[in-house]
Amino acid sequence: MSQPSRRELMSNVDKAWLRMDSPTNLMIINGVLLFDEVVAFEHFKAVCEHRLAGAYARFRQRIVEAPAGTGRLHWEVDPHFDIRSHVRRIALPAPGDTATLQTLIGTLMSEALDANKPLWQFYLIENVNGGCAAFARFHHCIADGIALVNVLLSLTDGQPDAPVPQPAQGKAAAPKPFDLFGSVRSMAHKAQTVTANLLKAVVYEGLQTIEHPAHALELAKVTGLVGATGAAILAKLLVMPPDRPSVLKGPLGATKRVVWSDPLDLNQVKAIGRATGATVNDVLVAAMAGALRSYLLGRGDPVDSGELRAMVPVNLRPLHDPTDSQAHELGNRFSLVYLALPVSIADARARLLDVKRRMDILKSSPEPMLVYQILNVLGMLPGELAERAVRMFAAKASAVLTNVPGPRQMLYFAGKPLRGIHVWVPQSGQIGLGISIISYAGEVTVGLVVDDAVVQNPEAIISGFHAAFVELTHLAAPTPNPSG
Repeated sequence: MSQPSRRELMSNVDKAWLRMDSPTNLMIINGVLLFDEVVAFEHFKAVCEHRLAGAYARFRQRIVEAPAGTGRLHWEVDPHFDIRSHVRRIALPAPGDTATLQTLIGTLMSEALDANKPLWQFYLIENVNGGCAAFARFHHCIADGIALVNVLLSLTDGQPDAPVPQPAQGKAAAPKPFDLFGSVRSMAHKAQTVTANLLKAVVYEGLQTIEHPAHALELAKVTGLVGATGAAILAKLLVMPPDRPSVLKGPLGATKRVVWSDPLDLNQVKAIGRATGATVNDVLVAAMAGALRSYLLGRGDPVDSGELRAMVPVNLRPLHDPTDSQAHELGNRFSLVYLALPVSIADARARLLDVKRRMDILKSSPEPMLVYQILNVLGMLPGELAERAVRMFAAKASAVLTNVPGPRQMLYFAGKPLRGIHVWVPQSGQIGLGISIISYAGEVTVGLVVDDAVVQNPEAIISGFHAAFVELTHLAAPTPNPSG
């Protein structure tokens, strides 16, 4: 008689992301690798088999409930695992251009993964501008975006003549994870244990804070589990009203669309930052705020009605050593913060400085760890209550915005140079706009995934991003010499 497969209990945070799936917003992280040359399908499949499924056990595991009816979820090796079920090839229809590729990716994004198998899919898309593209789909319960970008990069090599494929003996060296809020980890971890019980009490009481704004603070005073700062932040998160109405909010449909920008010169982004005392991320977020301002004005939405909030992922993995094993572990080790985008500010410099000010405030806040604990609690809640909580927190934002710094040098996949990378994080609840910024080989691109029922013209936002960035480049221009 065969022995049952070894099972690993799923963490509450990973379970929370699994249960956030909805028909209009699937919790799937999507990424595309672009090539000017053709990658042979057999090489593509071999790389995925050895360096993905062979190196990471999670990509051979399915999710099972045991005992049945208990809600206890486990990872278990799929006894019927077959790489051919997860790695497929598609020929892009004529004319095989970027717009056609974006349409196909949007269609694939709207399809659910097979819950009876490991939750991932990888497509080799052929006939793309004379080359090809590799489109990856990983469910968020497997890992967060930082970890999954590292997984994608572990399939590549730094040299074109590396053996293809190589069975992985470990994970490839990864780029430094996105450190949007720097020092937040050390102080945030201090709040982790003392806030967990309070968060359980608040959320388990049926989200009473929706109807009673002072509930979180009163509960904090009674339990004495957090200091005044932690209690105030928790209360702010729970009673923060939904984001203001705008053309970016509305009932979602069933179709996703993706677009991405032409690349920007990363050195130019850095020059703007040096001239203004801002970080690279400040500059890029300010450009996106300018793009959204232009889009709102173009749709007749008054920008003086208030700022728009974005959910921004914050990495909680260690940063000091890029070879640290924790930097390559799967699972979800990140949090979210709400960032108000200053769409009401017309002046490019003032808008950038406002973004920097808001970022600086969040860098010294324990808010990310508080939100991480909320995600932990959501994974323990009954389905209906968890859905209510997800809708409540998602309603507080109009977009999800993420920024991932990729490798500085050119990479190769199966011996072929990798021209570009785009990654899109999912949106929860009724959020219909996802914004992803990624750097690679000295360039920066921004990609959008939108719900077609809410944002019918995402190209206008991309155009606005380029225009807002041009405005910012003037801040880095040298001052003319009057005597010259």
